[in-house]
Amino acid sequence: LFSPSIFSSLLRFKMRILLLFLMVYEMAYGSCPGGFEVVEGECRGVFTMIPLTLDVALSTVVSKCQGVLGAPLIIHNDEQQSYWTSRTNTNLLVLGLVCNSNSKEWEWVDGSKLDFKPSNHDAALDQQCKAATDWWVQPNGKWHLWTNGGEVSMVDIACTTPIRQPVPSADGCDSFEDDSEDGVCYQIGATAESWQDAQMNCKHLGANLASIHSQQENSFVRRLAVSKGAINGLFLGATIAGKGKDFGWVDGSEWDFEYFYPGFPIPASGDCLAMDTSTSSGQWMNFDCSQKLPVACIRPQKEVTDPACSTGPWAEGTIISSPGFPYDSSTPCDFFLSVDEGKIIEAEIVFLEANPCCDHLAIHDRFLGEGLIANITGEVRNVTYTSTSNLMRVSWQPNGGENVRGMAISYRGV
Repeated sequence: LFSPSIFSSLLRFKMRILLLFLMVYEMAYGSCPGGFEVVEGECRGVFTMIPLTLDVALSTVVSKCQGVLGAPLIIHNDEQQSYWTSRTNTNLLVLGLVCNSNSKEWEWVDGSKLDFKPSNHDAALDQQCKAATDWWVQPNGKWHLWTNGGEVSMVDIACTTPIRQPVPSADGCDSFEDDSEDGVCYQIGATAESWQDAQMNCKHLGANLASIHSQQENSFVRRLAVSKGAINGLFLGATIAGKGKDFGWVDGSEWDFEYFYPGFPIPASGDCLAMDTSTSSGQWMNFDCSQKLPVACIRPQKEVTDPACSTGPWAEGTIISSPGFPYDSSTPCDFFLSVDEGKIIEAEIVFLEANPCCDHLAIHDRFLGEGLIANITGEVRNVTYTSTSNLMRVSWQPNGGENVRGMAISYRGV
């Protein structure tokens, strides 16, 4: 059995690996622009503020929002109205309303119908529209027609952007890359402290350091490395440690291809294998295992299946995630956690992303009864909840789970 201190260290390491994966995920797919927040499955925020006049206000807002792949302020319901009203101040918050020159009706700049009006709005909103007029939201929530002509006013550039939610790839590689020929998936990881550390990083992604079995695979890995910024070499998954003078792949596959620089391996140059990515050839050399390099990981393609709730059982210290995490959060699931009698459960929310309107993570003391410890939604990281018994029920309850990633937790007995 692990001591409490060793257990805590292992748990923190697992959480670090998960959060590292999420950081890579966010870099790859994008979460929200800086300063924006996730609300109701979309990113919302004020991008910047600038002085503008009536004649260029809306066009400037549209252009600025397009710069973050977003749209200006568009309101279709009470929730959106309440949200943006709470964020008005002395600056103007411009609405994305435009005049349809054919129907003479107001519509949103994205072409959607004006299907919501607050009770407090200028009468012009109910009349035939006029071109070259802009609307803004007052601090009391009123939609007001901008009539100040050429006067300069400070404007908050408020935008919404969609969350780019990926779909698991049809080839079973997901966040890894596929060269479509060999049935395996590749990924280039961050710089590792050593070859051993690089292998550990790959292991926690369900992979090994990469083995290479053809010129095509070598070229693919080299191109992938360069595309990820690994232009000064990377570790591959072979070592001569324990194998005399001969290299062997750590994943156990056959040594049926090699691509060393002429004269390599060189004695005393190192017992680990590295690729030189600084040249187009991508040739190999033996390298000091204790040096720092980025890492190439490889794993088999996974069978593509629909998200499903697992029945467990769950071991202490395991990272437990909602079905489909982080690609699909729409499947509900209950997790029944237990520790030895005489102990209580300490559960940590490592990561939660849920729509406040609809999705919830409920934590209960024991498996049945009224012992609700917490009902949580929104964005949460590294928050701990404790039971009063040796049993806990964690219930992921999405109502759609639209454009959010779901949850990941871990637990232990104390």
